[in-house]
Amino acid sequence: MKLRLLILTIGLFGCVEHNFFVKVFPNGDYYVDYNAHGEKNDLLNHDFPMPSNNKWNIYSTIDSIEAESYDYTANRLFYRKETFPTSFFNSDSIYLESLIQHPTKIKYINLFFVEKYIFDCRIKGRSVNNKYPLITQLISNKDNPPKNWLHESLKYLLLETMNQTNLDWNIRPIIEAELHDWFQNHLLSISDSTLFDELEYYKNLGLDIIMQPVPTNLYTKMDSIFKILEDELEITLELDGDSFDYQLMLPGILTSANADTLMGDTLLWSFDLSNFINDDYHMFAQSTIVHSYRIKFAIILTIIMLSSIFFLRFKLNKT
Repeated sequence: MKLRLLILTIGLFGCVEHNFFVKVFPNGDYYVDYNAHGEKNDLLNHDFPMPSNNKWNIYSTIDSIEAESYDYTANRLFYRKETFPTSFFNSDSIYLESLIQHPTKIKYINLFFVEKYIFDCRIKGRSVNNKYPLITQLISNKDNPPKNWLHESLKYLLLETMNQTNLDWNIRPIIEAELHDWFQNHLLSISDSTLFDELEYYKNLGLDIIMQPVPTNLYTKMDSIFKILEDELEITLELDGDSFDYQLMLPGILTSANADTLMGDTLLWSFDLSNFINDDYHMFAQSTIVHSYRIKFAIILTIIMLSSIFFLRFKLNKT
């Protein structure tokens, strides 16, 4: 089970520093520069996939040197209205639902007199407290993990797999009762160390309980759901220790933002897993360019047109 291998390595690897620099140009195009620095295994895992397709200009020391830490750089110019990736993962080995997602909107609005630039990015929350509350305690104190945190996590994976499966109304109560009985009378009697050492065995026992009563045509679907949930938990644990810095430059005059810091014309957000362990981490900024000369020209043109209309009416009335 991948989750057990991950638990064995918690705290062994250094964190990865993820740095984004985004510059929006007056015409709505925007340039993105991504830099990551950290231990090799932590860079290459799937907690925060790095840009890797051929649209990015990439420089990496991962395969060229032997060192304790490595650097990975990717940059790219996006054209106006071009969509920023929700995730940089380019394979189908992990479902999108499991991955960290960062939907980002960079909008350019031209109103002739005023041009608006909007940056809106959300790091999707992991909802840990709603799924496995003891994981929060584990992350905050790995040297003294809470009792039964692994029991709680396994129970959630099994129950949620059942909940997301389209089961007949008469089968669900049977599975719930059997799973509850197994958890209370058997699994909870197993020590944390025993469950840790034999996690694969107990995982398969739980899967047998929820899958035996259902039609065989649902087995593949249930396996997929369990994998999504298991990968999601694995990625959440892997994100512990990583740090994120976002720098943003917008054209014009800044009108609103929720950045942590403003350095000259650069907005800065700094955060880590604790900021999106439950809810979304939201970054927002907006700026404008006001074309005063266009406004003045429009006012003058309007005055000239109104004056012409009044003059013509005056001449007509006099005639």
